Amino acid sequence: MGGIVGNNSLLAKIGDYGEIEYLFYPQVGYETHFFDSALAVYDKKVKWHWDDDWDITQKYIEETNIFKTILEDDKIILTIKDFVPVSHNVLIRRVYIKNKLDKKLNFKLFFYENLRIGENPITNTVKFLEDGCIVKYNGKYIFCIGSDKRIDSFQCGNRYSKTSAYIDIENGILKEHKESSGLLTDSAISWNIKIDEKRSLAFNIYILPQRFDGDFSIITEQLKIIMNNSENIKNLSMNYWKHIIGEINRFIHPELRQNNKIYSITKRALMTLLMLCDKEGGIIAAPSLHPDYRYVWGRDGSYISIALDLFGIRNIPDRFFEFMSKIQNADGSWLQNYYVNGKPRLTAIQTDQIGSILWAMDVHYRLTGDRKFVERYWNTIEKAANYLRLVALNFTPCFDLWEERFGVFAYTMGATYAGLKCAYSMSKAVNKRDKVKDWGKTIEFLKHEVPKRFYLEDEERFAKSINPLDKTIDTSILGLSYPFNLIDVDDERMIKTAEAIEKAFKYKVGGIGRYPEDIYFGGNPWIITTLWLSLYYRRLYKVLKEKDDNGADIYLQKSKKLFNWVMKYSFDGLFPEQIHKELGVPMSAMPLGWSNAMFLIYVYENDKVIIP
Repeated sequence: MGGIVGNNSLLAKIGDYGEIEYLFYPQVGYETHFFDSALAVYDKKVKWHWDDDWDITQKYIEETNIFKTILEDDKIILTIKDFVPVSHNVLIRRVYIKNKLDKKLNFKLFFYENLRIGENPITNTVKFLEDGCIVKYNGKYIFCIGSDKRIDSFQCGNRYSKTSAYIDIENGILKEHKESSGLLTDSAISWNIKIDEKRSLAFNIYILPQRFDGDFSIITEQLKIIMNNSENIKNLSMNYWKHIIGEINRFIHPELRQNNKIYSITKRALMTLLMLCDKEGGIIAAPSLHPDYRYVWGRDGSYISIALDLFGIRNIPDRFFEFMSKIQNADGSWLQNYYVNGKPRLTAIQTDQIGSILWAMDVHYRLTGDRKFVERYWNTIEKAANYLRLVALNFTPCFDLWEERFGVFAYTMGATYAGLKCAYSMSKAVNKRDKVKDWGKTIEFLKHEVPKRFYLEDEERFAKSINPLDKTIDTSILGLSYPFNLIDVDDERMIKTAEAIEKAFKYKVGGIGRYPEDIYFGGNPWIITTLWLSLYYRRLYKVLKEKDDNGADIYLQKSKKLFNWVMKYSFDGLFPEQIHKELGVPMSAMPLGWSNAMFLIYVYENDKVIIP
């Protein structure tokens, strides 16, 4: 399944075989450095980590962001524990080798890299230093690869030439060429492994990136400091992780608290989200390149911020709002998405994102009661709400949340309503209510007009969009009611819309998709949409129960059935975007921040706090 390890500056993607696929540095999501690493054992012939006769298992160590890969064959158990400490921008690979046999083992272990530095790789140089480490550098960055076990041999070469370190590994002997330059340089280091029968050994590999100004001593000294303090650095990180998720059980819904699996997945979902949050405040949608989601969407960031806020993590949402405030357009809007350095990427307008940000800010205020927070961001709030007001009065078209169509969408109008309502609510905290009375009038206008304009009399449900009219059944229509509360959750028209959505999907593996004609990645059930319908049904159950409606229980059962489906495909808390409709395997981005956030909203003790 692979995993991610990181802090708020460095994030590494670990592949299905324990290889390092790529790194993000110096920010989460930017720049991308393709690492393309490999491990190999040489005992008369080479055996790469991807060879078929390894038995491979992967998982996170409980309550940590340490990702463990175990490769086992008939002779050895090779365990790799990858982690990035909170205190230093370094990837530490703890390698354990256990001899399974009743005799001594002698073999070579190789670590190979074919690192391409940066978004647009240029000529680089790879070099073996007398300090006993490999450095690879260009005019901007340097990477250092070292070990606390003495390196026995090395090679610096070019991937598609006779000097390639890859070829040397295949032959079992590194040529010890000390330096090479080019576009596709590669390198390898090796250790002569000698293990007595039934014994084991362990050592660390360190991968350290930095900005480069031509001075090797800076990074080599930093490497020595990290090597000499690796145990303290690890313990500091362990204590940090345990502290930040230590008291989450009190936030979980009482009916779910005793479920150990839910508790474990909740912790993992939170820790995953924390790794998507950049030091400068941006929150990426996912650490994936295929599809490429390593950017900041206001919508995804808002759902993630709310999830973190619900579980008592306040500083990261605040930092996100500061980031979004800095990049806000003069007219109060935000663009489709941004790099984590704040530069625009895609420049379309999706109005729902503007509403989502105001909604998330209001949830933060309601949870903290911090009026100074509203004062600090009032200019941001006021500009965004004024923009939404004009959109609302004119039913201005834009791109939908799925980034596929242009029109006036039900979900967008729900988010617009929620954004205005949340801004109007926050205006009271700063004594601005009289100044923004027109927001209140616009809220009432939307409350009256949207149900009337979007309702399809013949189909007895709401449309996906108007202008142009689109009658497609789409799960996002639920946004009118949940979470944005434009239409009451127990409105008969909304109930029939939800039931039509439920009936529209007939996947072999179950679950709810976006819309039946979806072809993105083949068209599959999504974690987000399945949880969305589950959350709607649970909210409906609670409202009906308060009214002593005898028919309420059926909706609770529907909600639980959908949630149980999500639990089946939770992958220990690394929620993907989609599940293959026939094979039941993860599809598209994994982990996806929004999927994790929706799960956390579901397990939170009372999701009423997020309803505007």
